[in-house]
Amino acid sequence: MLNVLIADDNIYYVKSLVNFVIGKNSNIKISNIASNGLEVLTTLKKNKQIDLVLLDLKMPKLNGIETLNKLSTMDLDKYPNIIVLSGENRFIDKIRNHPLVTDFINKSDDMIDIYHRLRDFEKELAYSNIKDELSKKISFELISIGYNPSHLGTQYIKECILELYESQNRELIRNLESYVYKKIACMHNKSLLNIKSNIMKATNFMYAETDMTLLKNYFHFSDDKRKPTPKMVISTVLNKL
Repeated sequence: MLNVLIADDNIYYVKSLVNFVIGKNSNIKISNIASNGLEVLTTLKKNKQIDLVLLDLKMPKLNGIETLNKLSTMDLDKYPNIIVLSGENRFIDKIRNHPLVTDFINKSDDMIDIYHRLRDFEKELAYSNIKDELSKKISFELISIGYNPSHLGTQYIKECILELYESQNRELIRNLESYVYKKIACMHNKSLLNIKSNIMKATNFMYAETDMTLLKNYFHFSDDKRKPTPKMVISTVLNKL
């Protein structure tokens, strides 16, 4: 669910936009409507669930530019994405590089174009939530077999599992070093050797600290002293997701 705050003093435009969006997608919720910048700031203080603000620049009491500047000084637990909604290019130019502004929409655009922007944000948010849950599941599995969550190698092996899961190509596990390790190395600006070394250290720590019976049951080993390799760990956790 994407929770949206619309900030615009043109009530007719707001009603048209709300009716259009609601009719198109039940996963996009217009949580609040503000007619000026002061109401925007008050709402964001109270409602921590707002994911996206459609912000008009020409508003009474506190305009969009002033609202952005005030918002920059506020200590919020969560800063929403902000899409500036305006037909005034001269105002847009003043905040084109503002760090809180995600995108710009011209008021003259068709409603369907505006809806498509909102839909894209809704999809991104849904994917982000799924990825967070997936990350938690992977962490749980790794910790349950003795990986130290604070070890850098544990983070790397977790990222390897995420990469393979998202790629939906289990065959890539055969090219663990040449593809997956290499991609993680690029993400962190590290060498392939560094990634491989840290993963191996974390895995050796896990093996040294974990009860052999637990590992035998988890990996379905027939040998009590068999040592799981990083590839085995990645493959086994991947199959549990």
